[in-house]
Amino acid sequence: MSDKDVEDADDILFAHPPRVVRRWVCDCGVDYPCPDVLFARLVKATAEAGE
Repeated sequence: MSDKDVEDADDILFAHPPRVVRRWVCDCGVDYPCPDVLFARLVKATAEAGE
């Protein structure tokens, strides 16, 4: 491993710091909107469009 490799690694680590990612999680434990929520939204949108 050369000094250049170590220098490049330092540059990569500097350019790619960790970050906090927020995501919505449904009460059932999967990412929001879960398939049940998507289905419920579809049903409601269809019912409202039919009125």
